[in-house]
Amino acid sequence: MDVAALLTGLDPDQRDAVAVPGGPLAIIAAPGSGKTTVLTRRIAYRIATDPDVHAQHVLALTFTSQAASELHRRLRRVGLRDRIEAGTFHAVALRLLRQRAADNGLPAINIVGDRARLLNEALRQLSSTLDPFVVMSELDWCRARRIPLREYAVAAKQAGRRTNLTGAQLSAVGDAYATVKKRRGVVDFDDLLEQCVQFMATDKLWAAGVRWRYRHLFVDEGQDLNPLQHAVLESIRDGRADVCIVGDPRQAIFGFNGADPSIMNGVDRLYPGVTIVRLQRNYRCSPQIINSARTVLEHAEQSDDSIAVAADGPAVRVLDFPTDTAESNGIARLVRDVVGAHQLWRSCAVLARTTAQLNVVGDALSAAGVPINMQGRAGNERALGNAIREASAQRGATELGSWIDGVIAEGSTDSVRARVAEAADRYLANPGGMSLRAWVELHSPFDDLEDADPGDAVDLLTFHASKGREWQRVFVIGVEFGLVPHTSAVTPAQRDEEARLLYVACTRARDELFVTWAARRRDRISRPSPLIAGLADAGAADAPAPPPTQRSPRPAVDPVYTAMVEWRSVAARVAQVDPLTICSDESLRAVAQARPTTVEALATLTDLGPLAAARIAPRMLVALNRALEGPLEPRAAASGARTPPASSR
Repeated sequence: MDVAALLTGLDPDQRDAVAVPGGPLAIIAAPGSGKTTVLTRRIAYRIATDPDVHAQHVLALTFTSQAASELHRRLRRVGLRDRIEAGTFHAVALRLLRQRAADNGLPAINIVGDRARLLNEALRQLSSTLDPFVVMSELDWCRARRIPLREYAVAAKQAGRRTNLTGAQLSAVGDAYATVKKRRGVVDFDDLLEQCVQFMATDKLWAAGVRWRYRHLFVDEGQDLNPLQHAVLESIRDGRADVCIVGDPRQAIFGFNGADPSIMNGVDRLYPGVTIVRLQRNYRCSPQIINSARTVLEHAEQSDDSIAVAADGPAVRVLDFPTDTAESNGIARLVRDVVGAHQLWRSCAVLARTTAQLNVVGDALSAAGVPINMQGRAGNERALGNAIREASAQRGATELGSWIDGVIAEGSTDSVRARVAEAADRYLANPGGMSLRAWVELHSPFDDLEDADPGDAVDLLTFHASKGREWQRVFVIGVEFGLVPHTSAVTPAQRDEEARLLYVACTRARDELFVTWAARRRDRISRPSPLIAGLADAGAADAPAPPPTQRSPRPAVDPVYTAMVEWRSVAARVAQVDPLTICSDESLRAVAQARPTTVEALATLTDLGPLAAARIAPRMLVALNRALEGPLEPRAAASGARTPPASSR
């Protein structure tokens, strides 16, 4: 690897985070500060510069398999040839426990395929009429927080969880559920983490082997750690100093699932001598968006030290509507007129606190002729989910084999479906006593599958689902008391989390942010959330925003940036990959603004690794020079842009 290239293009704080010597390290990364780039290069830099650090001894723990796959892809792009171990807590624990079972001649680990069915069986044995959904949720919360079930009532009250369950009830169901699992010879995902912690404490030989294998630990999204996951991390670390946790307490929004932000907030206490590096520069959001999002946290007596790097943008707009119906229709008109007239649909997202709100506004957008992508699921993720569900629905090996044969025989052009069939065939050869879903989680057979283009459509997501994403223009809707903060937030900690949730939603926008609320929702009087007081000037709250060219002397679209996007679309189509796998929007924007004249200067402006830069940067420079020579001929078909007359929208 080119060590110098790993530090190229980084700001001083990012460089410090990548190059600081080994030891406890916490990287506090503001939104849009290049967190994943820094984590990737930190891992690669340690391997390249420290003779005691080898890829086979690196463990990176993530919260989604997609994040682990992205980390692998980025490490390949920066030139790391050897594969590190990267995966979710559950996937890593499963691999370790399966190896332990195989080494000791123990029965194979079988993952339960349908938890709800086993829980219902446990409830029937107790002649209980408790709501299984509520019971499962509270069981999961207790186990994530490592709370004894008999102490549930006190802990739930302190945490503001609204249920009528008693500790005795939950303990009885938990015992019955455990008995059913034992009788069936299966475990669930939380069992994997609990058993991993237990065996690390009691099986000294096995624990020593695990710790020998994993000597250099990295954790992504550290603010989302729950106590059980943290216990797994600490059991592997065993007091050793080589641990790096990357996260942002401002984006801790999963407390309802048991996440404990105090872990990230207390790194100086948990890891004595820890080096803390703060990535404060936000390269994503305009200063107007950052300043407005900061006021959201300040209303909840929380702070934000983000520094705006991007150019000025339009003022944040707060729009009020008389009813929720008027809000949905107004948003649809704005998206159609403002976004459709100037940008691709996919440059915009509509974010809401609840899925029910998205369903309503989605209907209005569709009626206005605006294509939508519900929950922002990319093509391969959605296709994989559908295909795996279809394959998993086949009962027994014979039925699954028939399904595989059918997919192969049909000669489908659906490459994702074919890949699932191929993986299912390998699963049948050695199922390892687990369901197809669990086998996929363990073996990650689709890590190399680049995500498909979901098409040009406006993304509709909940606030929670938007985390980790970004768009040029974002509509944050339904920001009213009772929704934001949600009525379920009854404790100070829960209300603080609601403020962070709105902060996350607002900071998904790069250039333009709209915040809306309705005076009457579902025939009930509403009022704006106190969290948006002062978000924008009161006098700008009533009228729908005009197109960007009328609102600001700044051009709505940078023609050079547009030309670079078009070049990327054509290149991606030729290579049959997603455009974002070639380079990010941020890279194209930086190149369009700086207009470098050499390949070297261009490469420093992008998030390309050294290998990718050597391959892609020369072509980018040619495209840039062509764009600077003069107007390009329209190539809507190649770029994915639409050129129908305005009357057709």
